[in-house]
Amino acid sequence: MAKSENSKLNLLQNIGTIMALSISILALCVSVYEANIMRSQQKATVWPYLWLSQGYNSEGFSFNAGNNGTGPALIKSVEVRYKGELVKDIDELLDKIKPDHKLGYNLLRMSSFNQTVMKAGEERQIFFMPWNDETREMVKSMKDVNIKVQYCSVLEDCWVFDLGANTREEEEFKAELEFEN
Repeated sequence: MAKSENSKLNLLQNIGTIMALSISILALCVSVYEANIMRSQQKATVWPYLWLSQGYNSEGFSFNAGNNGTGPALIKSVEVRYKGELVKDIDELLDKIKPDHKLGYNLLRMSSFNQTVMKAGEERQIFFMPWNDETREMVKSMKDVNIKVQYCSVLEDCWVFDLGANTREEEEFKAELEFEN
């Protein structure tokens, strides 16, 4: 009988060990699941949502940007094309639009955009030119300007906004030629 009691005891010990191991594995799975939920919540609290647009009003024409997200948008790379050709700065863009233009920096207003940070809720006028006969003529060509911007969250999740296609993709992007402003 001692042998039978010993086997019952071993069986109960084995069942207890298996139950303890099962509970430990279940606790590990729950911890991993909760960590993933917390990571998702953390990403949501610092998620940037960049937009770009062209604007027209009674004063003039502009390119505008804003961040409607919950966190800052780190602007990493900006590429500007005119009719598919890369443009390095505003001077080159204006020269391509109208080679004989007479616009000077006394008329144009610009703010830094590439390699900057836009806080959540911020809107910025990137470029503005007031109406006059020359700018009214040039504005017709602005539809041929495309801007692509890579921006990232503080957690290094990155997106690319393409103004021409009006798309936002979660991906990495490096401009072939960085736009300098």
